[in-house]
Amino acid sequence: MHKNKHRRNRNTGSLLIPLIIVALVLSLSGAAGASGEGVSSGQTGAASGGMNFYFGNLHSHTCYSDGTGFPAEAYTWARDTAGFDFYVVTDHAEQLSQAEWEDTGVQAEIFNADGEFLALRGFEWSHSNGHINVFGTDDYTGANDTSTLESFYDWIDARDALAQFNHPGRELNYFDGFSYDYALADNLCLFETGNWRTGNNDGVHYEHYPTALDRGWSLAAANNQDNHSLKHYSNRTVIVSPELTREALFDALRERRVYSSDDPNMEVIFKQGPNWMGSVVENCGENVQFDVMVTDDENIASLELVTNGGRTAAKQLFDPAEDTRQVEWHPTVNVQRNSYFYLEVVERDENGEDDMGLGEQVAVTAPIWLEVEGTNWYLAEGSTAGEFETWVLVQNPNDTPAQVNLTFMTEN
Repeated sequence: MHKNKHRRNRNTGSLLIPLIIVALVLSLSGAAGASGEGVSSGQTGAASGGMNFYFGNLHSHTCYSDGTGFPAEAYTWARDTAGFDFYVVTDHAEQLSQAEWEDTGVQAEIFNADGEFLALRGFEWSHSNGHINVFGTDDYTGANDTSTLESFYDWIDARDALAQFNHPGRELNYFDGFSYDYALADNLCLFETGNWRTGNNDGVHYEHYPTALDRGWSLAAANNQDNHSLKHYSNRTVIVSPELTREALFDALRERRVYSSDDPNMEVIFKQGPNWMGSVVENCGENVQFDVMVTDDENIASLELVTNGGRTAAKQLFDPAEDTRQVEWHPTVNVQRNSYFYLEVVERDENGEDDMGLGEQVAVTAPIWLEVEGTNWYLAEGSTAGEFETWVLVQNPNDTPAQVNLTFMTEN
């Protein structure tokens, strides 16, 4: 993908304008929205088009910051005990020494084995405005050196690194209310909808996901351990990739071919034609069909297509009496403006895996962004006053607020 693909095709103009999104058929429950019936599918492998599902963790700590165990111990445990396909050590940069940073990199090289287990190094920038993980850099920076969100964003952009919003909502004024930065559009690619024991099912972090998407960020959902000891939870970040290599993993992150799962082995296909989750579909047309296939060892309770503002565009419910461990769904939506759609899967926790004990586990995919011909709109930041923030819509991301007259207010 071209570096500016997601930035150029930002579909935020429709985000806070009322959308007309009409589902064309009904769900099993009779609610408007879902098309097709929930029927047993074949294995997801038959429909994956050569893609595989890799389950792992993009957020962990060792004794080099505020965790326990050395990186070598962490990689050994992640590979041999937890059974992760990939594992990233992301110690707090503010507590790291240069020698510790370098040793983490050395251990990652020792333990990395393409096709078997990926060991990677990153770091966590920890600030009162929020915490952010960074991947793919040779050096690191902490909040003591890059002391503002703006300066840290500049640091990321200068290295063309990949980054993730960590546990949104935990810190006050997190990420300046997801204030959008065009320079970071292609770099900030992940959002932790789940972190530690907190999964998608309790909504603590997940509830902020549509807000960030509505602000213009192109983000895939992630679900990480944030573990500070050699302990893991049922949550997983899932990378959809043709192979297990570092290059393929970073490519999947850039393409947002990622989903967040409370379940450790649920396989989810979410596509529009040949376009996987994370894609930008230009000139999508008025009526758009999505293709969904989910496979797990527990029964699926519902599938939901979520769009701008966190609204339900279509929903499919499944009868508890049915065997729904493998399901497929083909909802069709009518699209009048640029918009995004992501899939939420709810399954019954029949294996007792959920660490929160809520009785259900939830998976959330990256969106698919749809662009209607001739309606490329972008958000341009205006000014802030009191408790409200002024934004304007522009058709060119380089336009200034003075060049347009369509303005709206959102709570700051």
